[in-house]
Amino acid sequence: MMFGLGIHYLNGWAMAAADGAKKERVEWPPHPDRIFMAMAAAWFETGQSQKEKSALEWLEQLPPPNLAATDAEIRHELNKILPVTSFVPVNDSGLSSNPPETFILSKLKEAGLSLLPEFRSRQPRKFPVAIPNSPEVYLIWKEQLPDEHRQAIIYLCQNVISIGHSASLVQMWLTDSPPEPTLVPMEGVAPQRLRVFGPGRLEYLKARYNRENIICYRDAFAAVGTLSSEKKALDQKRKNAVKELKGAEKKAGEAPFRQQLEELDKLLQLHQQTIDSFNGQVPSSHRPEPGLWQGYGPLESEPSSDIPQGSFDNRLIVMELSGKRVGLHTTLKLTEAIRGALLAFCQQPYPEWLSGHREDGSPSREPHLAILPLPFVQHEHADGRIMGVALAVPKAINPNEAGRLLEPWLRDEYGLPRPIKLFDGQWFECRMELETSESPPKNLRTWSWVRPSRQWASVTPVVLDRHFDGKDKWSKAAEIVKDSCERIGLPRPEQVLLHPVSLAEGAPHSREFPPIKRKKDGGRMHHCHAVIVFTEPVGGPVIVGAGRFRGYGLCRPMDKKEARHG
Repeated sequence: MMFGLGIHYLNGWAMAAADGAKKERVEWPPHPDRIFMAMAAAWFETGQSQKEKSALEWLEQLPPPNLAATDAEIRHELNKILPVTSFVPVNDSGLSSNPPETFILSKLKEAGLSLLPEFRSRQPRKFPVAIPNSPEVYLIWKEQLPDEHRQAIIYLCQNVISIGHSASLVQMWLTDSPPEPTLVPMEGVAPQRLRVFGPGRLEYLKARYNRENIICYRDAFAAVGTLSSEKKALDQKRKNAVKELKGAEKKAGEAPFRQQLEELDKLLQLHQQTIDSFNGQVPSSHRPEPGLWQGYGPLESEPSSDIPQGSFDNRLIVMELSGKRVGLHTTLKLTEAIRGALLAFCQQPYPEWLSGHREDGSPSREPHLAILPLPFVQHEHADGRIMGVALAVPKAINPNEAGRLLEPWLRDEYGLPRPIKLFDGQWFECRMELETSESPPKNLRTWSWVRPSRQWASVTPVVLDRHFDGKDKWSKAAEIVKDSCERIGLPRPEQVLLHPVSLAEGAPHSREFPPIKRKKDGGRMHHCHAVIVFTEPVGGPVIVGAGRFRGYGLCRPMDKKEARHG
């Protein structure tokens, strides 16, 4: 019980602007609402059949569809992220401001050749283009398509010739056996945020398109011009016909003209009333506003509900870092900068799960937002640089509540990832934005950090909230780490091994990380790397120790031998 709408980009590329009139960012994958608008446009232009209208109204009642789409390369200028700038002839056919070099060329243009593109001035234009790995895209619903709508949807698909720009030619069809989806709707902050359609969308588009009023006004306006010319010509003909006549002969000669003129006057008044009914406003089509927004993410395997998991949601919000290389030893400075940027953006009062403090300013006793570095580790060439950052939201927080606060910070008004600049004169200068690609590097994949495992190894050192002396200080410290695991809702580990060197290849030595200071007395808190072994697999993220909300104590699952790539 499913059906899909298939779209094949005939040129092998898609041209559509994701940022409206700016045209600096390309839209990929195509948003479901854009595809629905293409189908609605086909209906507007092909007679507005009642059966097709019913099919579209049924379609807009369905839940947001799944998508099957590949990644795409973005055409851009060399060493720039902006689209290629093209210089195109303007639509105005007026003569160029630059005089021709020769008299002959000037005469040719005066003769009408100024209408040709080569004689028009050029203006810079941008045409954002995505070149997908596969030119086919599918919208997929797990619904039964009623027989009464099947032929109407097939006909609508056959009449869709482009999606996005008019040059972005497509073939569209209905299928009962679509492929497996690559993107599915999800709550909260999602890697992709796409426009979707909903109930009432067709009527809204019809009102914005305003086809009936535009045709009515233009027909009436054209009729008034034509009838006025006819009346003027007929009146002149009347004057010429009775010019030499007088008295009764003149009246008799004017009689047939008067009757025709009266008929023309009636028609003129009728069409003028139509024009006047618009109260001086010329009706026009308007660009439709975006529809509803829906988060989308990759279809990933969810850990079994029987597998123990800590207090953080396993759906990490992953962001990619770009710019100058950032070493893992900068974790504290980097997470502090990110937290400061987030709090500066959000309005007070901050919720406890976001700030980590109660209303009275005292530290929260509940789990709150953790900011985690995602380093390049577990590879023969791993160097420990920070490839990205993840936000871990407590499980107890409603995903929609988290999305309400975080989405405006992470995305702009077009639903595109918002670049967030991070700067520290001594430590880093980089930019952070949401990771949205279909196949990110392994260390930027959520599954790499949350998959169930019995054995976990720290990539940033675990901070101990107490200091021990004596021969058994390391065994006592290990017990503290076990306590930390229970504190975040995990079972008590079977074994904890502490060492200054991480088991995760590429992670720096623990002494390279600056210590965290206690807030009470400013004393340094000891830290070290750890290997944590549980009696059964547990799900991540596993973040333990006193610095877990600031990026320390992040562990990576180590049970299975991983494919060695970053």
